[in-house]
Amino acid sequence: MDDQLQTGGSAPNPAKGRVLSLTRPKIVAVDGPAGSGKSSICHQVAARIGWTYINTGALYRAIGLLALTANMDLDDEAGIAAMIDEIAPDLRWDSPRRELWYREQNLTPRLDSEEAGYAASKVARQRLVRERLLPVQRQLTLSAPYGALVDGRDIGTVVFPEANLKIFLTASLEERSRRRLAQLGQATDTSSEQLDNVRRGLARRDERDAHRGVAPLKQAADAVVLDTSELSFDKTVEAMIALIRERGLVL
Repeated sequence: MDDQLQTGGSAPNPAKGRVLSLTRPKIVAVDGPAGSGKSSICHQVAARIGWTYINTGALYRAIGLLALTANMDLDDEAGIAAMIDEIAPDLRWDSPRRELWYREQNLTPRLDSEEAGYAASKVARQRLVRERLLPVQRQLTLSAPYGALVDGRDIGTVVFPEANLKIFLTASLEERSRRRLAQLGQATDTSSEQLDNVRRGLARRDERDAHRGVAPLKQAADAVVLDTSELSFDKTVEAMIALIRERGLVL
């Protein structure tokens, strides 16, 4: 299972962000709640410093989405774990383009839907599912040629507790709701019904993620908190790069 999921696209440019050791990639673990902007921010930071970006949330969303497409019961833990074993050889993560493919199908356009988010939250709390995907996440990260920026819910606490830097990226529920609406290409009026629906959905997701029995969302004890409620996208990118440089991971 460790080598079943492949990366695609060109390798990062080492001139952009040389690391101090080539024996093992430097790892920055970025955790945080849904809608905090982890994917877009981490992708941009990785591109700026010449590292590989790994979006573990896309894996869980894809598994949930494919289970729904196959009309599977999202509570069928053994069945979904078996499905992972079956489909893993045909999954491919393209780091530069931030795309997840299954065979010849680009799953990415559907991964930001509320349906995919709900399904991901259901399957992500299942022990067998996490066991099947854990070595995949590690293998992808450790195969990075220079350094890896990995985002998710339990990267710093479970997947890579030995990460060189752990960041807990967060924002207020209101701001995360606005950003999710913008991501979905919908109106951002605070009085809109769409915003209320998204806010309630994110609140439920926060509750499920924080209290699930397996690998719950929580801040690692040694993580640096980066609250982006009052920061623009560009300012957040700069702040994360500054943290990485302060830790001496890039020159």
